[in-house]
Amino acid sequence: MNLISCTPENRLKYVVSLFVGNALIWWRSVKRGYEPREITWAEFQREFDDKYRPKMYKDKKRMEFLNLVQGDDQTVAEYELRFAALAKYAPEAVATQEDRCYRFE
Repeated sequence: MNLISCTPENRLKYVVSLFVGNALIWWRSVKRGYEPREITWAEFQREFDDKYRPKMYKDKKRMEFLNLVQGDDQTVAEYELRFAALAKYAPEAVATQEDRCYRFE
């Protein structure tokens, strides 16, 4: 299955279909918290992130982003890729396009 071309609803159904054991128990608990409506893909991602990525890890990645500079041996494309991967850990630092441009320099 190509998850990129799936709708968010189908993406969620597919990912959840892979859960077993504790992950399935966790999912059922989360799903109950959203009833009677369906949980969205974005909500699922946030719940999953909160459960399976410890705060210490996210804090480390946030600091890594805030201290990110382009290395002498790093191309702009490589730097941009790293920037994009880490930016999600400090959304307040890149809230606007102006913020993103300032931080990217």
